[in-house]
Amino acid sequence: MVSIEFVLVVVGVLFAFQINEWANERANENSRQQASERLLEEVERSVAYIRQATEYEQGIVDALRAAINRIDARSGTSAAEAALASRLVRARAMVALAPPSSVYDDIVSSGELHLIGDEKVRAAIGRYRSTLSFEERMRQQLQATLPAFERIEAFRYTIDRNGHMAMQLDFAALGRDLQARQIVALTAENHRILLMLRTRALHDSELMCVALGNSVGRACNLRLPPPSFD
Repeated sequence: MVSIEFVLVVVGVLFAFQINEWANERANENSRQQASERLLEEVERSVAYIRQATEYEQGIVDALRAAINRIDARSGTSAAEAALASRLVRARAMVALAPPSSVYDDIVSSGELHLIGDEKVRAAIGRYRSTLSFEERMRQQLQATLPAFERIEAFRYTIDRNGHMAMQLDFAALGRDLQARQIVALTAENHRILLMLRTRALHDSELMCVALGNSVGRACNLRLPPPSFD
């Protein structure tokens, strides 16, 4: 009887440990799912932002190339010049490659990153974060070496009725100013490099989003409407 009671106690203790282990695993699974879903929602917004930023950057590169062609050709309509001026004024700055990542930062600081997906998912996240870190340093360097349009006398800045900065261009004066043309060309090259960085960041963010979606059990929305800054 003593032996039987001992065995029953041991079995009961082991069973209790197993139940506790199941409960902990269930809690970890819930935490893993919640953390993955939160991160997926943030990543979807990041993809939308980076895609919008990439298209925005493409417009600046196109405008700079058109300006160089316009300077070389020394011909064109005033309407075309006005359209170019409205886009060239944006070439003075290079916005960040990605929006703030508060959810990711919170997951990392809480030590829950290891709960996200499997090894492939975490590899995709790590690749994106590495790409973003490198390219953000490059963006800051490009911004620091961006030539100042303010030095070009042919560029005249004004403020429109909405309080936005506007630019008026004198392409005839630009054609006669070799230094001004070099400044435009250098600016175009910096923005071309930035466009390459944005394109790479978009590619890696989409791969990360798809991997996260697969781990969560729903498709990543790669066509989320872009954020509005109005």
